[in-house]
Amino acid sequence: MTNNPALTLRSITDDDMTTEKALMIGRMVGCSYKTVCIGSDTSPSSRMIKNSLISGLLSAGADVNDADIAPAPAVALASRTSGCMIMVGEPNEQGVISRIQIMNSDGSIFTREQLRQTITNGEMNRSLPEYKGVGTARLCDSVTDNYNRVISEKYGRNTNAPVILDCGCGCTSVSAPQILASIGADLTTINAQNDPKYSPRPPGIGINDVSNLAEIVDLELGSIGIALNGDGTRLALIDEEGKYVEPENILALLLIYLKPSSLVVPSDASAVVDDAFRDLIGEGIKTDAKAHSDRHIIRADNDLESVMAAVKENNAEMGAMTDGTFIFPDITMCPDAINAAVILTKMSGENSISNLLASFPKYVVLKDSIHSPGNAELFGSKLADRLKELETEEEVWEIERGRVGMSKGWFAISRSSDNPEYIDITAEAKDKAYAVSMMELAKEMVRECI
Repeated sequence: MTNNPALTLRSITDDDMTTEKALMIGRMVGCSYKTVCIGSDTSPSSRMIKNSLISGLLSAGADVNDADIAPAPAVALASRTSGCMIMVGEPNEQGVISRIQIMNSDGSIFTREQLRQTITNGEMNRSLPEYKGVGTARLCDSVTDNYNRVISEKYGRNTNAPVILDCGCGCTSVSAPQILASIGADLTTINAQNDPKYSPRPPGIGINDVSNLAEIVDLELGSIGIALNGDGTRLALIDEEGKYVEPENILALLLIYLKPSSLVVPSDASAVVDDAFRDLIGEGIKTDAKAHSDRHIIRADNDLESVMAAVKENNAEMGAMTDGTFIFPDITMCPDAINAAVILTKMSGENSISNLLASFPKYVVLKDSIHSPGNAELFGSKLADRLKELETEEEVWEIERGRVGMSKGWFAISRSSDNPEYIDITAEAKDKAYAVSMMELAKEMVRECI
């Protein structure tokens, strides 16, 4: 296929992207998928990487539907008739070359096994087609308009909530302001233009990334603030008092409004998520959702791939991470912060977000990590056996995915997604002493299993 060194799984998933790698990735994907929908954010390097990627796809005989600059949820919606989807952008930090995210046609990310199969298939099909077999690239200029229409029609024009929207000069500028305006929001926008010279926000938007927005919201009586990341997959929320809202509290707000019959969350999701899902908070809040008699939470491992897999396997109505990633499968499997922004806007038009948050129960959360460089499979087996021993204790009422629900709190043990050589431990309870006692119990269990 090429004289360049063969691609590896790590070379696709790491951040050290180059045009040469993009070309090779395009060729490998093109050997397995004959129609690919591709979009990009406004990162300065995204167009360069995308063009190289498209060249590789075409050379392998694949046809390309080019969505140009568009939010990832919009590209996912347009990918339904394609073999797969690719999103270019979202560098982990400002100034880093744009990454390539390979996704299924429903918007879910490729699993590591899918990536391995794609590499293997590409290595086995080294010969490229003759010039008559080169693929065709087609510019799709209606991708964003179609997505905007779908979301607008889903919620209707029935809110006049004041909202200050910060698009960060990213690709959400062509979607989020238009949708919020179409549903009747009293909208003020900042940084709502595509600007390739403006470094896009990192994937996760922390409190330090929205300090300016918080100051503006604090001066505007009754407004909430919403900031979107570079590709529309995550958001930050500022309440009417100018306070940053933690991602898990945002999820709780969404659950209060949507009341999904089933939810997939990581095993370390806060108890406030359970409270919101089980209607223990937010009583009297207006909602368009229908009541469900059989509702359940599914726990997954603490990574996006596992959450998405669990959503598909259980046909869940919603999925979420604890970092502000929200999945609405009735639209696509792609994390969709724009859709979440619309829901939060509708809520704020009917209720005070800050008053609602003030009514949330307060929990003490403790986190720690223990170094465990040994055999991960053996550790997992020992931990499973140790957790079974807890089932006989009266205080334990739930054990699932390393999460132990107890009478007054819970603790979770999981291998770190950032560094596999560490075991992450989280304990949460309303009482600090109880949280400390659970943390010590969890640490003791981990040490026994190492």
